[in-house]
Amino acid sequence: MTHPTEQPVFRVDVSKEQFVFSAAHFITFAGDICERIHGHNYGVRVSVEGPLDENRYVVDFIALRDAVLAETGRLDHHVLLPDRHAQIRVSKDEKETTATFQDRRWVFPNEDCVHLPVTNTTAEELAEYIGRRVIERTFDQFGDHLSWIEVAVDENQGQWGVCRLPWKRPSASA
Repeated sequence: MTHPTEQPVFRVDVSKEQFVFSAAHFITFAGDICERIHGHNYGVRVSVEGPLDENRYVVDFIALRDAVLAETGRLDHHVLLPDRHAQIRVSKDEKETTATFQDRRWVFPNEDCVHLPVTNTTAEELAEYIGRRVIERTFDQFGDHLSWIEVAVDENQGQWGVCRLPWKRPSASA
Protein backbone atom coordinates (compact mmCIF):
# COMPACT_ATOMS: atom_id res chain seq x y z
CA MET A 1 0.00 0.00 0.00
CA THR A 2 1.24 3.50 -0.86
CA HIS A 3 1.97 5.79 2.05
CA PRO A 4 0.01 9.12 1.78
CA THR A 5 3.25 11.11 1.48
CA GLU A 6 4.46 8.84 -1.32
CA GLN A 7 1.96 10.00 -3.91
CA PRO A 8 3.23 10.08 -7.48
CA VAL A 9 4.59 13.39 -8.76
CA PHE A 10 3.79 14.33 -12.36
CA ARG A 11 5.58 16.72 -14.67
CA VAL A 12 5.19 17.79 -18.27
CA ASP A 13 8.31 18.70 -20.24
CA VAL A 14 8.17 20.44 -23.61
CA SER A 15 11.28 20.77 -25.71
CA LYS A 16 10.62 21.41 -29.38
CA GLU A 17 12.85 22.07 -32.33
CA GLN A 18 10.83 25.27 -32.85
CA PHE A 19 11.65 26.56 -29.33
CA VAL A 20 14.52 28.64 -30.61
CA PHE A 21 15.21 32.30 -31.06
CA SER A 22 18.15 34.16 -32.51
CA ALA A 23 18.95 37.35 -30.69
CA ALA A 24 21.73 39.82 -29.99
CA HIS A 25 22.73 40.94 -26.50
CA PHE A 26 25.59 42.02 -24.31
CA ILE A 27 26.08 41.53 -20.59
CA THR A 28 28.16 43.15 -17.91
CA PHE A 29 30.19 41.45 -15.21
CA ALA A 30 32.75 42.23 -12.50
CA GLY A 31 31.14 45.64 -12.05
CA ASP A 32 32.65 47.48 -14.97
CA ILE A 33 33.27 44.99 -17.78
CA CYS A 34 30.83 44.99 -20.69
CA GLU A 35 30.92 42.39 -23.43
CA ARG A 36 30.79 43.29 -27.08
CA ILE A 37 27.38 42.93 -28.64
CA HIS A 38 27.00 39.43 -30.03
CA GLY A 39 24.29 36.90 -30.81
CA HIS A 40 23.16 33.39 -29.99
CA ASN A 41 20.78 30.82 -31.36
CA TYR A 42 19.00 30.17 -28.08
CA GLY A 43 17.06 27.00 -27.29
CA VAL A 44 14.30 26.70 -24.69
CA ARG A 45 12.91 23.85 -22.61
CA VAL A 46 9.93 24.19 -20.24
CA SER A 47 8.61 21.92 -17.50
CA VAL A 48 5.59 22.22 -15.22
CA GLU A 49 4.67 20.05 -12.26
CA GLY A 50 1.28 19.32 -10.75
CA PRO A 51 -1.37 16.70 -10.17
CA LEU A 52 -3.23 14.95 -12.95
CA ASP A 53 -6.52 16.60 -13.89
CA GLU A 54 -9.80 14.93 -14.84
CA ASN A 55 -8.30 14.08 -18.25
CA ARG A 56 -5.35 12.40 -16.50
CA TYR A 57 -2.72 14.88 -17.63
CA VAL A 58 -0.93 17.76 -15.91
CA VAL A 59 -1.61 20.35 -18.64
CA ASP A 60 -2.47 20.37 -22.31
CA PHE A 61 0.84 19.96 -24.19
CA ILE A 62 -0.44 22.06 -27.09
CA ALA A 63 -1.44 25.04 -24.93
CA LEU A 64 1.93 24.99 -23.17
CA ARG A 65 3.74 24.64 -26.50
CA ASP A 66 1.85 27.58 -27.98
CA ALA A 67 2.66 29.82 -25.01
CA VAL A 68 6.38 29.02 -25.30
CA LEU A 69 6.30 29.56 -29.08
CA ALA A 70 4.68 32.97 -28.58
CA GLU A 71 7.50 34.03 -26.26
CA THR A 72 10.35 32.69 -28.37
CA GLY A 73 8.76 34.32 -31.42
CA ARG A 74 8.59 37.64 -29.60
CA LEU A 75 12.34 37.53 -28.87
CA ASP A 76 13.47 36.14 -32.23
CA HIS A 77 15.68 38.37 -34.39
CA HIS A 78 15.85 41.22 -31.89
CA VAL A 79 18.38 42.99 -29.73
CA LEU A 80 17.63 42.16 -26.08
CA LEU A 81 18.11 45.13 -23.76
CA PRO A 82 17.84 45.19 -19.95
CA ASP A 83 15.62 47.81 -18.33
CA ARG A 84 16.84 47.29 -14.75
CA HIS A 85 20.61 47.53 -15.04
CA ALA A 86 22.24 50.13 -12.76
CA GLN A 87 24.78 51.23 -15.40
CA ILE A 88 23.16 50.43 -18.75
CA ARG A 89 20.85 53.24 -19.73
CA VAL A 90 18.22 52.51 -22.36
CA SER A 91 16.11 55.25 -23.91
CA LYS A 92 14.06 55.59 -27.03
CA ASP A 93 12.47 58.26 -29.12
CA GLU A 94 9.96 57.91 -31.94
CA LYS A 95 12.46 56.09 -34.20
CA GLU A 96 15.50 54.83 -32.31
CA THR A 97 16.55 53.08 -29.14
CA THR A 98 19.83 54.10 -27.55
CA ALA A 99 21.73 52.03 -25.00
CA THR A 100 24.77 53.35 -23.16
CA PHE A 101 27.30 51.86 -20.76
CA GLN A 102 30.03 54.17 -19.52
CA ASP A 103 31.59 55.60 -22.73
CA ARG A 104 29.98 53.04 -25.07
CA ARG A 105 26.84 53.77 -27.09
CA TRP A 106 24.63 51.63 -29.32
CA VAL A 107 21.74 52.89 -31.46
CA PHE A 108 19.10 50.59 -32.99
CA PRO A 109 15.78 51.04 -34.80
CA ASN A 110 12.99 50.68 -32.21
CA GLU A 111 11.45 47.71 -34.00
CA ASP A 112 14.73 45.78 -33.66
CA CYS A 113 14.71 45.91 -29.84
CA VAL A 114 12.95 44.12 -27.03
CA HIS A 115 13.21 45.84 -23.65
CA LEU A 116 13.22 43.26 -20.86
CA PRO A 117 12.49 43.77 -17.16
CA VAL A 118 15.85 42.23 -16.19
CA THR A 119 19.15 43.45 -14.78
CA ASN A 120 21.36 41.59 -17.24
CA THR A 121 20.37 39.63 -20.36
CA THR A 122 21.94 36.39 -19.09
CA ALA A 123 20.48 32.98 -19.93
CA GLU A 124 19.31 32.70 -16.31
CA GLU A 125 17.39 35.97 -16.41
CA LEU A 126 15.96 35.14 -19.84
CA ALA A 127 14.72 31.84 -18.35
CA GLU A 128 12.98 33.71 -15.53
CA TYR A 129 11.46 36.22 -17.93
CA ILE A 130 10.12 33.51 -20.25
CA GLY A 131 8.77 31.56 -17.26
CA ARG A 132 6.85 34.55 -15.95
CA ARG A 133 5.45 35.29 -19.41
CA VAL A 134 4.32 31.68 -19.90
CA ILE A 135 2.54 31.81 -16.53
CA GLU A 136 0.83 35.06 -17.59
CA ARG A 137 -0.29 33.50 -20.87
CA THR A 138 -1.59 30.24 -19.40
CA PHE A 139 -2.66 30.83 -15.81
CA ASP A 140 -6.34 31.34 -16.60
CA GLN A 141 -6.38 28.16 -18.67
CA PHE A 142 -4.25 25.96 -16.38
CA GLY A 143 -5.48 27.34 -13.05
CA ASP A 144 -3.67 27.32 -9.76
CA HIS A 145 -3.16 23.59 -9.22
CA LEU A 146 0.37 23.47 -10.64
CA SER A 147 3.35 23.54 -8.26
CA TRP A 148 6.05 25.16 -10.37
CA ILE A 149 7.35 25.97 -13.82
CA GLU A 150 10.97 25.51 -14.82
CA VAL A 151 12.45 27.16 -17.88
CA ALA A 152 15.88 26.36 -19.27
CA VAL A 153 17.54 28.59 -21.86
CA ASP A 154 20.49 27.20 -23.82
CA GLU A 155 22.67 29.98 -25.16
CA ASN A 156 25.48 27.96 -26.65
CA GLN A 157 24.69 24.29 -27.35
CA GLY A 158 24.98 22.89 -23.87
CA GLN A 159 25.29 26.02 -21.70
CA TRP A 160 21.93 26.26 -19.93
CA GLY A 161 20.58 28.93 -17.62
CA VAL A 162 17.67 27.51 -15.62
CA CYS A 163 14.99 29.16 -13.47
CA ARG A 164 12.29 27.41 -11.42
CA LEU A 165 9.38 29.59 -10.35
CA PRO A 166 6.43 28.81 -8.10
CA TRP A 167 3.21 28.57 -10.10
CA LYS A 168 1.08 31.45 -8.88
CA ARG A 169 -1.27 34.02 -10.32
CA PRO A 170 0.70 36.88 -11.89
CA SER A 171 0.43 40.13 -9.96
CA ALA A 172 -1.24 43.05 -11.68
CA SER A 173 1.98 45.09 -11.50
CA ALA A 174 4.15 42.43 -13.17
